[in-house]
Amino acid sequence: LQAAEQSVIEARVRRALWPTAVDELGKARAAARVFDSTATLTHAREAVTLCELSIKQTSAPPVTW
Repeated sequence: LQAAEQSVIEARVRRALWPTAVDELGKARAAARVFDSTATLTHAREAVTLCELSIKQTSAPPVTW
């Protein structure tokens, strides 16, 4: 959960945060409140992945047709 929170902060600082990553972090926090470790890990990993993809997307040049 800590890694997911840090990833969201990093993506927000780089202005690359996707709303779905925030949603997944919220789901991970909700699962942690009810001590559901499996759901917490699943949602936290998804949030981290989405943040990594959003940051990677900003480093790619825009597509022109």
